[in-house]
Amino acid sequence: MNQRIKAATGIAVLGTLLAVAAVSRPRVLCEGFLPPNDLQILETDPAAGGITEAQFNAVLDRAQEVYGPIVAAAGGNLVINRLWTNGTVNASAYQSGGTWYLNMYGGLARHPTITVEGFTLVACHELGHHLGAFPKYDGNDWATNEGGADYYATLKCLRRVFPAGSRAETLDPIAEKTCAANFPDEGSRAHCGKGTMAGVSVAELFRALRRETAPYKLDTPDPKQVAEMYDAHPAGQCRLDTYYQGALCTKPITEAQSETEPGPGACTAAQGYTTGIRPRCWYKPPEGQAKGASLAAAAPLELPDSKGLQDKLDSYGAALGGGR
Repeated sequence: MNQRIKAATGIAVLGTLLAVAAVSRPRVLCEGFLPPNDLQILETDPAAGGITEAQFNAVLDRAQEVYGPIVAAAGGNLVINRLWTNGTVNASAYQSGGTWYLNMYGGLARHPTITVEGFTLVACHELGHHLGAFPKYDGNDWATNEGGADYYATLKCLRRVFPAGSRAETLDPIAEKTCAANFPDEGSRAHCGKGTMAGVSVAELFRALRRETAPYKLDTPDPKQVAEMYDAHPAGQCRLDTYYQGALCTKPITEAQSETEPGPGACTAAQGYTTGIRPRCWYKPPEGQAKGASLAAAAPLELPDSKGLQDKLDSYGAALGGGR
């Protein structure tokens, strides 16, 4: 075989290998529930709190029970990686072939702010990347963006995962009033309130990681309005606003969302809704559906690195409590 033929053969083989690699490479969502960080909370860490391993597994058992068949109906196989011993303070989602993965880490579950309801919301957020439909990450063919995954968590997922008739242990008076106004039946009101309070729980995580003293509130929504769709992690108040609005949307849980349009299965201003809509602090409606002036994009959540982790956690761990 002469050199030219050898070179051509080598190029062909290389092209085949690259093509196979491209097909088999996992469709990874690079960012998780939180922005990339190297925080670690191990089981032996004195600052560990949050939920127990039994609670961790019970939440994921329920998520698998409810969403395994839903994912199967959508053509996938749901696998939840239960990484309890891993200290990573995050969660993530990705797809490989026909398998749809959630990575659920013990480090996040052990954060002092995390409750059972809050951890359930995190799992629902990751499911939202797979099933939340519109809006997608720019240029991505499968993953719903961060705000969309937050919206899906309370719009659809928590209403399915929380048992019928379950109520929040404590309910913010604002949530109690607005949920009662939006939902005439008791069961829907209870789910609205519990979903909202799960969002309040997770908002405490955002606030603690940013070391902010002022709490996020349901009646102080983020005033920013983005000039274009913001795919990454919105600011903490903006994320709480999204959980709250998802819980308030009165669209039937059975109404499917669209992969390309905002209206099906969700509440939009264009349909005449004034509550339950995606917040403008991350969401840019299609042309002709926007209301209000466009301002700067929402500031993303910035996390500390793991240097001096014990000092960082000690500074707020006692105040936030263990929750075990």
